[in-house]
Amino acid sequence: MKRLLIFSLSLAALAQVISCKKWKYDESNAPTTNAIVENAFAEMANMSDQAYKGGVFVYGIGKPIYRYQDSHEVTEVEKADCNVIITIDTVGSQDTITVDWGTNNCTCLDQKQRRGKLIISYNGPYYQQGTIIRYTPVNYYVNNHKVEGLMTVENMGLNGLQQPYYNVNVDGVVTLSTGEIATYVSSQVRTFTTGYNTVLNIYDDEWDVTGTATAQVVNGDGYVANVTSPLHVKVGCPYITKGTLEITPTGKSTRTIDYGTGSCDGTFTIEINGHTYTINM
Repeated sequence: MKRLLIFSLSLAALAQVISCKKWKYDESNAPTTNAIVENAFAEMANMSDQAYKGGVFVYGIGKPIYRYQDSHEVTEVEKADCNVIITIDTVGSQDTITVDWGTNNCTCLDQKQRRGKLIISYNGPYYQQGTIIRYTPVNYYVNNHKVEGLMTVENMGLNGLQQPYYNVNVDGVVTLSTGEIATYVSSQVRTFTTGYNTVLNIYDDEWDVTGTATAQVVNGDGYVANVTSPLHVKVGCPYITKGTLEITPTGKSTRTIDYGTGSCDGTFTIEINGHTYTINM
């Protein structure tokens, strides 16, 4: 499996900027909320990738315990040191991977606390057209934010330019640790532009992300996010390198983020209410 990315890089960056710079008369917690929600779902694809290859190197702690076609309950002794239990079931038409952190918070190697389960089901190889991968959290928490819902990733084959692309859809609910409830829906297309055929080397991967996301937040700011020019992502670069994204909190002005023309420099601009701010990460 290749690593996947949602809007989380862009919105996490925006959330960090807004926390440091006060937009006059137009503050909103929507970018921060979106960053939490997007990251929670974006991480799931990376977890399944790591679990399939033999561990949860970033999202666990220590060496995981593996099981195969094993449905009996995890013992308290096995969970004593926050050992992550990974069960792989290849019986039937849907193969599944279950990643189980247990019922108590475990501080993982990325310094986030997790508990609960993530169930990944798939009907074929990642690289095969028609393969659908489903990610379902079960009593799953990240830093005490409860994550529910479904994310699907479908291999659509080649587009008109002979580029592999995937449809990625999320229909989820995240109950924040503050008690706010975010109902979140997103629909995206991820198109590989470089590196798809080098299966054993993820570091040459590049792809474009297009799509939209909406959220309704109880006791908080809802928002609409829309990619207006494809966001270009390189695995070897920690920043989005080009493209534009708009995020509009309910009842507030649109924030337009421009990531430039391709340089991996962490520089982008935000335009709001006619004012443009240059940000260097």
